[in-house]
Amino acid sequence: MINYKLLDDSLIHYENKGFKRIEAPWTVSQYVDNITRPEDRVPFELKHNDKRLVASGEQSFLYLYLKEFLPLGQFQTITPCYRYESFDYLHTKYFMKNELIKTDVVNKVELDRMIVTALEFFYRFFPKTDLDTVKTEEGYDITVNGIELGSYGIRGCEFLEWIYGTGCAEPRTSKLIQLYGISR
Repeated sequence: MINYKLLDDSLIHYENKGFKRIEAPWTVSQYVDNITRPEDRVPFELKHNDKRLVASGEQSFLYLYLKEFLPLGQFQTITPCYRYESFDYLHTKYFMKNELIKTDVVNKVELDRMIVTALEFFYRFFPKTDLDTVKTEEGYDITVNGIELGSYGIRGCEFLEWIYGTGCAEPRTSKLIQLYGISR
């Protein structure tokens, strides 16, 4: 079950770290969807308006930048994420996620800063010894006991370069708290 209080706690945490909360669209154009969607993944298409349901708030941010509705800066938004994935205890075809983006200063130092900020949020729920930052093909994952809590990296397209990251994904985070979290 999605823990909306946990998502709200993440909004407060990241807002206190300088990430401005915005409302973002839950549908984007095919062009924007294709920027971050792996080629082997099937999009969630809406037939009536040729839009696609977002796989991440990252796509929502890109859509706003492309339309010139969002200035450079660092922002957060909560959107549903629609993905064709296997269904198991930690994976579903849709979930809620607080997504982070930074576009005003994009470099490795700022990426590291975003990862530290995310770790600070996750330290509230997991023993520090159980959390790790792992290098991936696209960037980094924060994991708890080897299971991904969030992904972080730098990307670019013809109109923007940005740092992206997971603020909090639900219900995955609350399920992992149940399995590995600190007793309260």
